[in-house]
Amino acid sequence: MTPMPDLAERTVPKLAQLHAAARSLLETLDEAGMSLVTAESCTGGFLASLLTDIEGLSHGFDRGFVTYSDAAKQQMLGIDRALIDRAGAVSEPVARAMAEESLSRSRGGLALAITGFAGDADPEEKEGPGVTFVAAAIPHQSWVYRIDYGERPRHEVRNLAAAAALAVGMRALAWRQAL
Repeated sequence: MTPMPDLAERTVPKLAQLHAAARSLLETLDEAGMSLVTAESCTGGFLASLLTDIEGLSHGFDRGFVTYSDAAKQQMLGIDRALIDRAGAVSEPVARAMAEESLSRSRGGLALAITGFAGDADPEEKEGPGVTFVAAAIPHQSWVYRIDYGERPRHEVRNLAAAAALAVGMRALAWRQAL
């Protein structure tokens, strides 16, 4: 797992900034002839919404899985219940599994996954409020980042997590070219 302090210290992006980042990612995917799939928990489909807002480039978005509950993670993505029980729904292994499994269930060449606590943390989980894991996967490679936004309003964590996912997507595409 790679730390990502540059994203944790950001100010909350405005919608126009999020759309600009989404456009940049979709343009890069378009140039590479790739499409994107998302798997979202704490953002509840917000990332997918940002991507489909972009006129003329939304064809680069294959599909999105909103897996807010543990049951949805199991049913839609095939995440093993034992993994969720052992590591917690908000964890590096679950974020990685979300990205890898969404990629395997799509035509996408890049998957982005987000799991975290946008509001209060579950007292039974290991992580606290504002902790988010963002994962990216391409065929045969995946990356996970743990980002701690601290206690903030839900909408701020959601916006920051979406911005982080878009940035991680750009990094994954750059790494893909380097591999």
